[in-house]
Amino acid sequence: MKSKLLLAAPLLAILCIGCANKDVDAPVEAPEIENRFDIENLWSTSTGGVDEFFSQMQPSVLGSSVYIASRDGDVTALSLDKGNRIWQTDLSGEEENDNKRSARLSGGVSAYAGKVAVGSENGYIYVLNASDGKLAWKDYVGCEIVSAPAFSSTTSKLFVLDSIGRVSAYDLLTGKKLWVSGDSNNNLHLRAQGKPLAVGDDYVITGGAQGQVFIISQDNGMILNQVTVTENYGSNALQRVSDVAATPLLLDGKMFTQAYRGGFVTYDFATNTIVNRLPYHSSKTLGFDDNHFVITGDNGHVYCINRYDNTELWVNASLTNRNVTAPVIYGNYVVVGDFEGYLYFLNLNSGVIEGMYELEDSPIMTAPLVVNGNLLVFYANGELEMVHYDPNGQAAAKSIEALNELSKGQALVKVKDQGLNNVAIGMSAEQLSKRRREAITLVNKIEAQQKAIEAQVAEYNRRKAEYERQKAAYEKQRKEYEEQKRQELSGFGIMPGVKSEGEGDE
Repeated sequence: MKSKLLLAAPLLAILCIGCANKDVDAPVEAPEIENRFDIENLWSTSTGGVDEFFSQMQPSVLGSSVYIASRDGDVTALSLDKGNRIWQTDLSGEEENDNKRSARLSGGVSAYAGKVAVGSENGYIYVLNASDGKLAWKDYVGCEIVSAPAFSSTTSKLFVLDSIGRVSAYDLLTGKKLWVSGDSNNNLHLRAQGKPLAVGDDYVITGGAQGQVFIISQDNGMILNQVTVTENYGSNALQRVSDVAATPLLLDGKMFTQAYRGGFVTYDFATNTIVNRLPYHSSKTLGFDDNHFVITGDNGHVYCINRYDNTELWVNASLTNRNVTAPVIYGNYVVVGDFEGYLYFLNLNSGVIEGMYELEDSPIMTAPLVVNGNLLVFYANGELEMVHYDPNGQAAAKSIEALNELSKGQALVKVKDQGLNNVAIGMSAEQLSKRRREAITLVNKIEAQQKAIEAQVAEYNRRKAEYERQKAAYEKQRKEYEEQKRQELSGFGIMPGVKSEGEGDE
């Protein structure tokens, strides 16, 4: 029998304490699907997993390596091409974990600028060297960490969100805590939390437990603005749960996000207003491409919305209450996983499930990652699978285009200080200048990564041109075929004065 912990996600917690299991609507039976294609399993490896505990553990890719952690404390680096182990570090032996059930790593791994960061339910943040797995530094945050940390672009900061809504900023090189900010409160809230979003070297954006999104200055932790996605309502604390638990999406100078029981909103940074609101409730991060938004509702329904006129293109309700993951767009498909370990491929144009695969008999609790035209899937039992189905190169091309859009979207974010008050530990201009000088080596690494991205963009443009050529050839063939069929059928009409079969005499 599947663990109730896995069926009850997203779980609720008060402060830093895990909650008791709640009764939920029974999940529907898995649909019966006749697969229209086969996916290729490129490699798989076992990494420890999270057992039967609810966790948003997810791998992180940096360069040619992928990094993943297990709940018990193993942090592992693997080669992206073959899945071979590069190094493994066991954090369970750290003294702070001696009297705990385990290291209780949770929330996912983040890798950037030569560092790997992961938090724990024991309240510790760990930062390791990406090259060899050596522990660089650690610190006690003071409360559980259930989401992945985030890195600033060039100023060597790490941002950690804890389970009561506080954001702690650290100097990435020294481990010194710079400030603490955010919106800590005693309200009942979801166990699930989105990863903080670091916008360049300027802002940190994070969701709150009262239906708000907070925009925080990276320099000193001051809250510059807050966006109300939904108001709290209901007759009791449970009914008033309205967390923004998804990581916001920044595109075209706007922020797109949704709240649990609170709707899907579009916020315009230029006017500091919510310009659109749709009645889709979700605690999971959006999927998107150049034409679509895709939302996984907390009821398991998958919705596809036209990105430009907000019309609903389709909804698939065949996975109701199956703890469906956040969606990812993979070529011409929307891919999600569920609590029984099924991986579903929904046609992006129709919402029809055209593929359903069970590579492991273990829950999938986080969205797969699209990496170089492949899908990286993490299972609760620790299996990490790299699979592939991209016959036309669309998945690889779309992923590069999405990265470019996200980069441009962040560059357009400009936030005016709305005069909100917040207690934070600041940093002087001299200290900031020193940190930036120390970050020069990191900038060089980032520039090298940018060159690699530019090479990928060139390849994308080549593939896109080939795709357009093939599309034009197909359209030509289709029109020729339709004209041929029209001509063939034109001679089968009823001749004047000839009775058709079935006509009787009066």
